[in-house]
Amino acid sequence: MHHMPYILNVLILAPVLLGMVQMTAHTPVAAFSGVPDQPALRMMVVSLWSGVLVLSLVALYDPLSFWPLLAFQVVYKAIFLAAYCLPIWLGRAEGVIPWGPVGVFIGIILIWPFFIAAALRSAQMLRL
Repeated sequence: MHHMPYILNVLILAPVLLGMVQMTAHTPVAAFSGVPDQPALRMMVVSLWSGVLVLSLVALYDPLSFWPLLAFQVVYKAIFLAAYCLPIWLGRAEGVIPWGPVGVFIGIILIWPFFIAAALRSAQMLRL
């Protein structure tokens, strides 16, 4: 069970990253339909998500020690939703909400805390 979020990270991120790296400049990212491509920002996202992918692969060997990676994902995704998507949804800002990634982000924000709690409980049990 402790391996599941890391496996999901790999399964979600590998094809997305492959597609984003192979894109030519100024080609819209399919998952971000309606959002114009900015190559530098796209590569910044690729770098961040590649880091999550690599650490998720490492976490498969010791999933209990890597729960902070899951917490980081919850935090940065929640910040994105609150700072970017919510103002657009409320009509207080202009922009396009990328519903594909937003759906995945919401799922991770809702589910990863259960994996974090399970890892912390298991780590406590190991110390007893």
